[in-house]
Amino acid sequence: MHRLIGLMAIMTLLLTACTPSEKVYTAGTYKGIAEGYHSLLVVAVTTSEYEITEIEILEEDETPIIAEIVYDEIPSAVIKANSTDVDVVAGATYTSSTLLEAIEDGLSKARIENNKTSDEKR
Repeated sequence: MHRLIGLMAIMTLLLTACTPSEKVYTAGTYKGIAEGYHSLLVVAVTTSEYEITEIEILEEDETPIIAEIVYDEIPSAVIKANSTDVDVVAGATYTSSTLLEAIEDGLSKARIENNKTSDEKR
């Protein structure tokens, strides 16, 4: 009986630890913009109330051979980390930084403390 109670207590703690206690974002899709080498880089960042769920590149005009690697790696790393605090792609620092800046711009509109009107959404 004591083992069952102990197991239940551990399970409760694990489930509580895995669930964010406060909402981070207003769920929705937000446009983020940053200045790239050749033009503006525009992304759509989709969030739930607790996490980043999708990042889509809407507009870009960067060097394809460099940008392709960045666009493949950075969005998935940001989603996995639930943060823009991720490593840049070696050899593509500027393009990586520009993409992270655009994502951060979108997230700034989604964050609860910076909640904006629905007109500023995508």
